[in-house]
Amino acid sequence: MVDHVRRDSQNAAIKQRLREVDDELEIVIVKDMMLTGYDSPPLHTLYLDRPLKGALLMQTLARVNRTFRGKEDGLLVAYAPLADNLRKALSEYTQADRAHKPLGRSIDEAAALTQQLVEAIRELLTGYDWKANLNAGGTRPFLRAAYATTNYVRSPATAGNQVPDGQESLAVRFRKLSGQLARAWAICGGTETLAHLHPEVRFYEEVRVWMAKFDVEERQSRGEPIPEEIQRLLSQLIAESTASGEVLDIYDAAGMPKPALSDLNPDFAARTQQASNPHLAIEALRKLLNEESAKATHGNVVRQRAFSERIAELITKYTNQQLTYAQVIAELVELAKEVAAEASRDSRFTPPLSPDELAFFDAVAQNESAVVEQGEGILADIARELVAVMRRDVRTDWTVRDDVRAKLRSSIKRLLVKHGYPPDKQPAAIKLVLEQMESMAPRYAANRS
Repeated sequence: MVDHVRRDSQNAAIKQRLREVDDELEIVIVKDMMLTGYDSPPLHTLYLDRPLKGALLMQTLARVNRTFRGKEDGLLVAYAPLADNLRKALSEYTQADRAHKPLGRSIDEAAALTQQLVEAIRELLTGYDWKANLNAGGTRPFLRAAYATTNYVRSPATAGNQVPDGQESLAVRFRKLSGQLARAWAICGGTETLAHLHPEVRFYEEVRVWMAKFDVEERQSRGEPIPEEIQRLLSQLIAESTASGEVLDIYDAAGMPKPALSDLNPDFAARTQQASNPHLAIEALRKLLNEESAKATHGNVVRQRAFSERIAELITKYTNQQLTYAQVIAELVELAKEVAAEASRDSRFTPPLSPDELAFFDAVAQNESAVVEQGEGILADIARELVAVMRRDVRTDWTVRDDVRAKLRSSIKRLLVKHGYPPDKQPAAIKLVLEQMESMAPRYAANRS
């Protein structure tokens, strides 16, 4: 405990850091501190380890209700009966105060909004009877129903997911409505009048977090950043699965075993078409191919980008219903064969190229004039010399010293000029080689440390 007892000046520094939205400090655990006389507008969530009442509860709520850019709401997580305690706390104000305080009304409004949102989501899911799936029995019926509903909501074949530009698809509307429901439920979920909705709201939240998991896979496959809201949902899913002992497995969600790359063949494609959740099966295969192609290309910028773009193109065509489910499965299986063949590409050269040399060869071979005028043999020699330059010039301080990085770039450019590369003098060709170098350099620097 002594290690956590700080001087007033140290506590003041922590309080100031918590006010700074860009500071890496994201969580603070305190006892009997910072509930009164402290204000941090970016603060969003507050967890309490004991019930609070009266003015102290009102003051506590005020810690997370400050407006701030991009902040839509605040969240207070506390022991029940939080809603009743809030009403009692509000009654301690004068009649005039109550007329101007929105707190009590917010709980009632949130309860009414919850009812409306549940009705809206029910209407959205009228094409799929998730309750029948839930009541079918068997192992893990709750999760199986959530998987199947996620499949229904995300599938391009679902009515409502093919809409004109400017209109929201069923999947987008579900994300929006379920997110609003989660926020409303956080305010009023403890009230007795809504107890009958608890199982249904819990189910919609389960589907929402599984949607987030697949959204992460989709965004990662396109190289896009993961929004904070989706990261939070995924963390929630992982935490809940850890607590319950469930295994987080999108192959299980799809209703198929996790295959090895060598398993992807026409017979596998035929069996996969019988998966219980076919759209999730495609998402699972996309995940597998993205992971395996990343391993097979060993950080090869050109090849990894090519595989990623081809996978994304196939999924886009499927989403736009230009490819049927069977066709996209067959295309993904064919692509898997190419990923598996990556390991033997180096044997085309004498002597064979190392993975890093092959990566540089792919970079220089993107320039058509170099392939035509110089040939693969010369380009392979350039690739070998580029790796030699990396071994010679990359140092452990490469990431922090501009002069070291500048020297490495200069060495690579001089080598390319020596070989007359590229013949057509296209700056993009040199830029791609430097991009490949930048992706490799941290690994070379780490190996030297």
